[in-house]
Formats: sequence, structure tokens, C-alpha cells
Amino acid sequence: MVLRALEFSDSISDSPWFRQNLHDHEVALDDAFKNIKLIENQCKDLIACTKKLSTAQRAFAKTLSEFKIETVGTNQTDDERFIATCLKEFASLINQVEDERMKLVGQAEESYLEPIKKFRTEAIGKTLKEEKNKYDKESSKFYSTLEKHLHLSTVRNNDFRAADAQLETQQKNFFQASLQYVAEVQSVQERMRFEFVETLGSYVYSWLSFFHVGSVIHQDFKPFLDNVQTKVLKTKENYMATNAEAEELKKKLLASHTKPRVIKIPECCLCSPGMMRDDRRLPLSKATYICRRKARFRKNESILETIGRDVLGRWTKYYCVYSRETRIFTMVSANSATKTDMKSAVAQTATFKFKSCSKRPMDTIDKRFCFDVCVEEKNDVMTMQALSEKDLGEWIDAMDGAKQNSYTAGENPSCSTYKQSEFFRIFLSKICVFGRPH
Repeated sequence: MVLRALEFSDSISDSPWFRQNLHDHEVALDDAFKNIKLIENQCKDLIACTKKLSTAQRAFAKTLSEFKIETVGTNQTDDERFIATCLKEFASLINQVEDERMKLVGQAEESYLEPIKKFRTEAIGKTLKEEKNKYDKESSKFYSTLEKHLHLSTVRNNDFRAADAQLETQQKNFFQASLQYVAEVQSVQERMRFEFVETLGSYVYSWLSFFHVGSVIHQDFKPFLDNVQTKVLKTKENYMATNAEAEELKKKLLASHTKPRVIKIPECCLCSPGMMRDDRRLPLSKATYICRRKARFRKNESILETIGRDVLGRWTKYYCVYSRETRIFTMVSANSATKTDMKSAVAQTATFKFKSCSKRPMDTIDKRFCFDVCVEEKNDVMTMQALSEKDLGEWIDAMDGAKQNSYTAGENPSCSTYKQSEFFRIFLSKICVFGRPH
């Protein structure tokens, strides 16, 4: 916006064109006053947001410095130690930047925000209020005196020298106030070009200096960042290679646990009834989840009847471990609480000396994959449910009970004993000497 200049001579003549031009200058100053106030408020908001950002950045840096990257294994490599400590270096970098940011905020409040506010209130505000009020007051008094002076009558024999002197005084005061007001308006508009703009320029320059300092910090920190990227990339490549091997291992392990179980019968069992069963191919131990049918509560019941008791159903899940070498059968409660509290699970562990086991016929129970276990510490039979037919067979094999309905642990049944069972007669009809179907 371009305004016409306010001339002193025009202020003396006080023409309507001068008054219109003066009004345009007043409107411009009033708009400047409002806009500068808006800039102040936005600058305050920006400073508040900057402080909030700095607080969040420092909190983030604190979390980074306290974060620990654990190493899986027994020893740490140099790369693992370097990567584990790099987060503290990241936190140090962030704190350095935030130190510079807070310097900028402090300078903005003291060196830039206050001068802008002072220029608005003392320069523009004073001109539009004090000087304008003085100008309007002297203008009103002069034109009021002039109006009275022009209405003096010549009919009476009056002495007009006093009236003339008063008018001259009022005119002089008006001219002085007009010249002063015009000078103040012109001065504020000129000062706005250097005082206000210069202050804002310094403010913007300080922001640029902050970013420059950030760039310098970045250049100093760049070698470390490049080293981090190199080691992270190397670690990622090692992970990809290890992950590929892990996938292959998972496939092999899954295939080995899902393929049909083939039981090889020693040749002696097919041709020599008097020879004993070779159990060297049977598992030496077994460990998995199984379910146990709960009996009704009785007095003097052993600890196994009370641990992990499920009052809402008749079956309770346990994690069971059996060792053929020691013939120890261990049951660990596997309820929802013990899954996350191993101390509680260990406290609810029961251990027994295995005595005998037998596969439960389908027509005697309404569940599949069931077998009965007898232990030396109990007279009752514990009915268990395996997870699958394969799991059932593995439990029976581990407990030396795969080839007969029921027998005592430690006994090695003969081939004639196997032939007495319906299962073994069917098994012999379908399996050749080498364990393949006819």
C-alpha cells in the first residue's frame, strides 16, 4: 500500500484533501498496531510450542539413554556392544540440539519479543492516542474560537483586539499540534521500516543460526551415524542369513514331528516267540502337556488331588515329564496363573515313582487318547488324556507299555505276550519284517 506524503504546508492549510490523507495514514497505523499485536501473540504461541517440543525431545532422549538392548547368548561381540551404546549417543545429540534451541527461546523472549511490544505500544499506540487526541483537541478549540470570532457583531462599539489575540493564540496552538501530529505519524511509519523490521529480521536470523548449529552438529556426528548404519546393516545381513537357517530348521523339525510314526518290530518278535522285545528304539524320556481326569474329593487325598484343581470341569491340564532311566513321573500344574508365574507352578509340582501304565479302551471312557497310570505312592489309578494318537503312542512307548494293554514297569514282555493282544495281531498282519506294509 502506498500513501501520499503528509506535507507540513498542507497541515497548515488544513484542507479537506489533507484531512483525508491524514485519515488514510491513521487507518494504516491502526492496522499495523493490530497486526503487530497478532504477531506478538503468535510469537508467544511459537515460543510455548518450542518449549513443549524441547521438553518432549528431552524426554525422548532420556528414554533412549535409559533403554537397554539385551544380547542373546553368553558373550557380546564388538558390534553388539557398539549398537547397544549407540542409543546413548543419539540421546546426547538430541540434548545438544535442545540446548541450542533453548538459547534461541531465551533470546526470542528478551531480545525480540519485548522490543516489538515496546514499538507497538510506545510508538504506534502513543501516536494514535496521545498525539491524535492533542491534535483533535486543539483543532476543535481553534475552529470553535474561529466560529465565535466570525460571529462578533460590529453594531456595538467593541474592541476586537482581545478577540483577535485569542484567535491568534488558538491558531498558533493548532498549527503546533498539527505539525507535531504530522511529524509523529511520519516518524512512526519511517521507524517501522527499520526498528520493527530489523527486530523481526534478527529473530529470523536467530532461527537460521539455530539450524546452522544443527547442521554443524550433524556434520560432527555424521561419522558416528555412518558407522552405526554400517554395523546395523551387517547385523541385518547376519540376521537374514540366520533367519533363513532357522526357517529350514523349523521345516525339518515340523516335518519330523508331523510325519507318520513307523514302529519297527525286531525280527526276533516275528520268528522267535521266546525272545524279549528290543526297547532300544523307544524314547528314553517324554515331556508334553496332558490332561488328567479329576477324581471326587476325598479325605486324606494326596497333594496331586488338590493342586491345580478345576472346579468347573473334570479334566485339568498338566505339563508332565517322565524319565525311563529314573522312572520318575513329574506333573506341573498348567493353569492360567502358573503360565506366567513359574514360582507358583513349581510350588504345585508333584513327583511320583512310576509303577505301571495301560492304554484305556475306547468303550470304557468317553474321551479319546486316554491311558491309565499307576504310581507307587498312590493306590488309585490316574486317568490321563494325551494330545493325539501319536502323542498317546509316544507316552505308552516311553512307559514301556506300547505293545500290551497293561503291565508293570520294568517287565520286558515276550513276543507271545504281544501276540495275545488284538492290536499286535492286526499289526503283524500289516507289517513285514522291515516295517513296510505288504
